[in-house]
Formats: sequence, C-alpha cells, structure tokens
Amino acid sequence: MKKSLISFLFGISVTILLALKVANFEPSASTAEVNKIEGLYIFTDSKPVMPYDSIGALEIGFITDTQYESIRGSLIKKARNKFPNADGLIMKFDKKGVDKCIVIKIH
Repeated sequence: MKKSLISFLFGISVTILLALKVANFEPSASTAEVNKIEGLYIFTDSKPVMPYDSIGALEIGFITDTQYESIRGSLIKKARNKFPNADGLIMKFDKKGVDKCIVIKIH
C-alpha cells in the first residue's frame, strides 16, 4: 500500500512539473524593441506583438518642418492631449503631406 501511494504521488508530481513547463520565447529576425518617448511606445512601420485596442486616430497636415522628429513630436503632443490614457502610437507617413497615427491601448 505504502509503495503504491509513493508511486502515485511521484506520478502526480512529475505530471505537474511537465504541465508547468515554461515556453521559451525565441526572437526572430523581425523581433524588435520599440522606443518609449514621452510615455508612449512609438511604432513606425511596425505594429505591437501584444494585443491592443485602437482608441483613436490623429493626422497632421502641412507643417513647415518636415523632419521625422518634429512630425513625431507633434503627433505625440496631440495624442497626449486628446487621449491621456494611450499607451502607444502606430505611425503612418505619407509623401503627400498627411501624416497619420493610430492611438492604441495595449492589453
């Protein structure tokens, strides 16, 4: 009786340990870490791996300074004012002069 109880408990222990095996994250060539600027994750030509909800969209028309940093800064400022609970921005740039971003909340 004692021997079968020990065998049973050992079997349960091994089963639990195998069930709790941690999956290893294997980064691929497309895996990256985005920058967090002024509290927002900035995704440019990319999207988050984590699930997210789109909570709004913003666009910026013609501006005098067409450098990336100034456009990014303008979109961040607009997003922080209009969507204070946002976690990030997915940026979309257009040669025609209307740059956009999707404002997201990451789960």
